Amino acid sequence: MIKLWLARGTSIPVREQLSAQFILGIVSRKLAPGERLPSVRELGRRLNLHANTISATYRDLAKRGWVTKRRGSGVFVRDVAVPQKATSLDAFVKACMEEGLERGFSIEALRNAFANITQGSAQQQLVVADPDPDLARILAVEIGDALGRIVPFSGCGGTSQNIGEETLVLAIEANLLQVSKALDHSKVRAVHLKSMQDMLIGQQRPTSAVLVAVASQSESILRWASKLLSALGFPADAILIRNARQQHWQDGLESCDIVAADVVTAALMSKAVRPVAFRLVSDEFLAEIRQLMTL
Repeated sequence: MIKLWLARGTSIPVREQLSAQFILGIVSRKLAPGERLPSVRELGRRLNLHANTISATYRDLAKRGWVTKRRGSGVFVRDVAVPQKATSLDAFVKACMEEGLERGFSIEALRNAFANITQGSAQQQLVVADPDPDLARILAVEIGDALGRIVPFSGCGGTSQNIGEETLVLAIEANLLQVSKALDHSKVRAVHLKSMQDMLIGQQRPTSAVLVAVASQSESILRWASKLLSALGFPADAILIRNARQQHWQDGLESCDIVAADVVTAALMSKAVRPVAFRLVSDEFLAEIRQLMTL
């Protein structure tokens, strides 16, 4: 079970804080598909919250497709399945290899089992896709840095004609089905993101009042940052959210105690600002992709 942070008396309701952290736990694979979440009574007692708040959070997650409620059994993390359109034996075996990686089998074991399929996979083409093209670009830069190559990205806006049948499309787990349908592509694999605990490793909670700024070109990242910082106890008047696509977005950043930015936005900042560049993709996923590319 992931660790949960709550901040009372902020502008973001506790239910939204909980939902955001559960979703981040699911997309980062800290909460595995099929994992049972704590009961309403258990979680309410642990967090000192009314049972109605926990029930409302679980209903929200279920409505949005993140969890399933089984009568008499509890609430479980939903396993997002990507439709497979493989019609040939080779395509079927390749899909099995990708599924094997997701289930924890080693690259070596899969290579030995499917030696006749993995020939030439070092030339595997990749593309990162997301409904938020700025988020897709950021993920592509992080993955490209790990691979030492440029990885293209797509905003799911009718570019499927440029994506070959053998191209492996990477998308965050929350948007797998949407990306697959938008691009009409069956070879879609989940990008595992870091959990909030991973992002906070080595970071100390400020002992005094500070002004924190988060800058990004991605609206998705800015929404998450606002919710998570609030959950960590930062008051609304201590958080500065800046969209790097707007004019004068850097004004005042040099006066902030902490400036955090994604890897793309951090490179755009003036020398007067020394941002903390955060990365979203988990180290485990980057290691898997490096191994896959060197088969």
